[in-house]
Formats: sequence, structure tokens, C-alpha cells
Amino acid sequence: MIYQLFYRMTVVLILFTIVYQTTVYANSSWNWLTDSPKKFLPYAILLTLVIEIVAIVFLGRLKSSFSLKIKGTLIIIIANIASFLLPYIYRTIEIESFYSEGWNVAWHLAFTSGPYYIVLLGFLFLTISIEVPIIYLYLKKHTERFRVLLSVIIIVNIVTTLIVAVMERMMFYGQW
Repeated sequence: MIYQLFYRMTVVLILFTIVYQTTVYANSSWNWLTDSPKKFLPYAILLTLVIEIVAIVFLGRLKSSFSLKIKGTLIIIIANIASFLLPYIYRTIEIESFYSEGWNVAWHLAFTSGPYYIVLLGFLFLTISIEVPIIYLYLKKHTERFRVLLSVIIIVNIVTTLIVAVMERMMFYGQW
């Protein structure tokens, strides 16, 4: 009875090891072969802002009030900056708990340690969960067609996220 249990557990562990393999990089560290994507962050934000402002303000069927377009632009800027910086602020707080050098060192390490691009898959979900509600909830009362506005906000966020991800991976790369 015990031998059968031992035999079954051994077979399960072997199958588990074969099926769920992972590459482990022991005693190694990530090095950027080019600069860190931190240098790309201001340009990524600027590119994203230009595309999103033009798309949302002009394709979102907003009422044609100049002051509304200025307020909408400010809301888009605030939402984008929040969605770009929140992952790094979170990572800085995590790193700061391990290092006693302070916020500046942790902020620098958030960009330079590890293979962390600005845009990863989770970033798309973060962008949609932060930007879409902020922008939509503010602008929905100023549009003629709610679904058009919501669709434009979601589509333009997906497109800009993909553009930044592709550009980032073409410009920056590293190795273990």
C-alpha cells in the first residue's frame, strides 16, 4: 500500500517536472545592451498623448466647445501620466523595501534592474482600467453618442499601447 502511494507520487512528480518546465537563470543578472527604456518614457508619453488627444477629441463625437476640448485634453493628459507612472511607482515602492538608500535609488532601479519594458501585457489592462473610466466618466456627458466615445477611447488606447510596445522592443534590448 505504501509502496503504491510512493510509486504514484514519484510518477506524478516526474510528469509534473516534464510538463511544467521553467528556465532558471541562477547567478545571473539582466543587462541592457542598449539604454534602459527610461529614456524613452517621455517620448512614449508624448506620442501617446498626441494620438489619444486627436482621436478622442475629434473622433469621440464631443460637443464643439473649445473649453470642453481643453478640459478633455487635460483629463487625457492626467489619465495617461497616471497609467504610465503607476507601474514604476509600484515597482519603486517594492524595491525601496529591500534597499535603504532611499526613493531616488529605488526609482532608478525600477527602470534599470531586470528586463522591464515600459509596456508589458499587464500594462494594456492597467491602461484600460485606469484611463478608460477616467476619460469616459468625464466626457460622457459632453458627447452625442456614448458608444462611439467609449469605443474610440478603448481602441485608441489599444493602438497606442501596441505602438509603444513595438517601438520599445525595436529600440531597447538586453540579455541575461
